[in-house]
Amino acid sequence: MKLIIQLMLCAGLALTMPIHALASYETGLEAANRGEFALAQKEWEAAAKKGDMNAQYNLGALMLSGKTGQSDPKKAIKWIEQAANKGHVDAAYSLGLLYYTGSKEFKQDFSKAYKAFEVAAKKGHSAAQFSMGVMLINGQGMKKDASAGLEMLKKSGEAGNPEAQFNLGMAFASGQAGKKDPAEAFKWFLRSADGGYPMAQYQVGRMYLDGQGTDLNPATAKSWFLRAADKGHIESQYALGLMAYTGLGQAVNFEEAQQWFMRAVKGWDRNAQFYLGKMYMNGETGKADMVEAYKWLDLAASSGHEDAHFYRSFVASKLPKVDVQKAHAMAQQWFDANHSQPHKHYDLKPHAHH
Repeated sequence: MKLIIQLMLCAGLALTMPIHALASYETGLEAANRGEFALAQKEWEAAAKKGDMNAQYNLGALMLSGKTGQSDPKKAIKWIEQAANKGHVDAAYSLGLLYYTGSKEFKQDFSKAYKAFEVAAKKGHSAAQFSMGVMLINGQGMKKDASAGLEMLKKSGEAGNPEAQFNLGMAFASGQAGKKDPAEAFKWFLRSADGGYPMAQYQVGRMYLDGQGTDLNPATAKSWFLRAADKGHIESQYALGLMAYTGLGQAVNFEEAQQWFMRAVKGWDRNAQFYLGKMYMNGETGKADMVEAYKWLDLAASSGHEDAHFYRSFVASKLPKVDVQKAHAMAQQWFDANHSQPHKHYDLKPHAHH
């Protein structure tokens, strides 16, 4: 489980603060909304020194953003910490994120992160509750306590946090919650999926496809895979390609399968690379192309796909040596051109194509 890091400027007003402090904060907020960040900093700094916690938080966030020309994390965290100590919920959550990740200017400190999240979580901040749950489960900043962590995830999930809901689904699916409970896992995955979380949409699709925790329904599975795939979820794109290729829940459609596999390989899905190789080998793309087949099988094999090694050897036996060299060069060219794109490394060490 990982935390999603996001620090935002607060737009709330501290209505209990003195009128002169409020005016300074409001003037800074108006300036920030106009993009006049230097003026915003000046106004917020004046209000922050008078104790306005909203100004303190916004000033810290502004100093982190670098929108005034230079980022100043050390001063930023001091202002955010002052706001958090006054009970500013977003400041407490942001402080937790800052200590959780750390930076060049201040060390990562799980203990401080946990304490800051706890302040926000007690006031009902669902993202802080999720963060606390993750840290309890992983034993970060305190003694590991999976049971207490799951309770925090439930609080966050009940409040509508889709990532907490997804992680609860994973806990019940894996047995981390005490025992495997597919029906309970499906319930939480579905809530997260309805909230638009792509990984949960993929898991809901898989459960409909396997009939685990819910009724077997390939058509409904496909509809969930489509939602996730449209958000760029690679595994869902591959799943849609495989359904079209095998005729699972629909008629076999090689053209549709190729289109989905081509989308999935952009995310370096080695299974999609393997199936593209097979399709070019078998002529399922319109006509056989053994050089193109070798290219995709070579890429899949270099990512550790076991069957790709066998198929690549078979294709190589049908090609002149010069074409094998050409196909390998094409694979290397694709590898070099796409390696900067975000992708999964299947090996423990950074790999080179070979």
